[in-house]
Amino acid sequence: MHRKFWIGALAVALLISLGWGYNEYRLAGEYRLAAENNNHRALTDFASHLNQLETDMAKGDVASNPTQRILYLSQISSKSDAALKDFAQIPSNQAGLSYVGEFLTQSGDFARTLTQRIAGGGTISAEEEKTLRDMHERLLPVNQKVQDIMNRMDTENLVWIDPKPSLRQRLGFSGTQIAEAAADGSEAPSKSVRSGLDQLDASLQKLPPFSYTGEFATRVVSKPLGLPSGNVTRGQAQGVVRDFLNKVGYTNTTPEFVGDSQGPLGGYMWKYENADLEVSRQGGVVTYYRDQRSIDPRTMSIEDATSRAKSILKTLGWQLVLTSSEDYGSYVQFDAVVEENGVRIYPDKVRLMIALDNGHLIGLDAAPYYAFHHTRTFPAKITLNQAVRKLRANFKILESRLAVIAKTGNQEIYCYEFRGQYQGEEYLLYLNASTGAEEKIQRIIKTPRGEYLQ
Repeated sequence: MHRKFWIGALAVALLISLGWGYNEYRLAGEYRLAAENNNHRALTDFASHLNQLETDMAKGDVASNPTQRILYLSQISSKSDAALKDFAQIPSNQAGLSYVGEFLTQSGDFARTLTQRIAGGGTISAEEEKTLRDMHERLLPVNQKVQDIMNRMDTENLVWIDPKPSLRQRLGFSGTQIAEAAADGSEAPSKSVRSGLDQLDASLQKLPPFSYTGEFATRVVSKPLGLPSGNVTRGQAQGVVRDFLNKVGYTNTTPEFVGDSQGPLGGYMWKYENADLEVSRQGGVVTYYRDQRSIDPRTMSIEDATSRAKSILKTLGWQLVLTSSEDYGSYVQFDAVVEENGVRIYPDKVRLMIALDNGHLIGLDAAPYYAFHHTRTFPAKITLNQAVRKLRANFKILESRLAVIAKTGNQEIYCYEFRGQYQGEEYLLYLNASTGAEEKIQRIIKTPRGEYLQ
């Protein structure tokens, strides 16, 4: 009797476990399919916007009438922003932080700067005309590479991420073709979408930076303002990496040194499992972190992720205010800035990404903070009531605060920030806190993934 009971109980338990396992397998499959579809849509949109951006640059170069130039320059700005948002969703190693992203940011920013000048009756100099042509020439191979990746996806079923190397490859065999390609300076065919985009990123990295006047003319200042004093050795930098990884959820880490990074924030590059990190030589701080691990189905809400982001910032020693969030399905991207005495300082920004499967930090870009953070002295200001009187009479104010924003080049402006509604839409208006002059207007676009600024 007892034996039959236990056999029956075990059979029931086996059926339940099989059912549970099948359900988990089915849910994982559905999640992978949804992620694959989202990646494919993002890449398709990215390729489409990039192709249109190249066309607008070509037309803008031919146009001579100021009205036509404004039209095409404004379209360049719009398509650059759209392509950048699509690119941020594609699984490349440097998504959102790469030279591809930087190129798109600079293209849109430069076009915006020129649009505003022409609209105000100004002209474009010969040097700026050359910069526009240089941007177009640089975009041509970028667009060609992305269109090639799209074609290979359709014709060769190109995978998203490189397959793990076989035992023969790990032992150094079966590598003749790649070795020969590297020896003569050519590029080996990419095995995945990610490696193709990373090859593209590396090719852009070799090119000299653009020189122009604009809000994002340079990603960092020539001499970082926020790095701690003193230099660290490679051994000390490894300790910084271990401490950082421990704080974000790893234990008993042995990070591998992979090379030196150059530039004002340059230092030491490290890798641990799927994570890449950079530690500045001056000050010994982590300026960049990206974990490319596979993310399981989401179990957290946006509110959970927001709470987790605040907790991680505190653990890492940051005293910042979250200002925006964007939901990418498997993770949420947050921007956080410094706030001093009620003044939000937008140039001193940190971007972080929180995975929605377990709440771990999978991305951090602290370059803007360490580039621009310094002690500021705020000038005398007009009163809030005086600033309000400068606004349209039917502009409904929802929020107001003081803020520091960046404009052309690295110029900073002390402003009143007004968030409000006008004719059914929301805007951010920035008025110079000293003169009351209107400095910047941004329209707020609300979507299920978050709020965008135009």
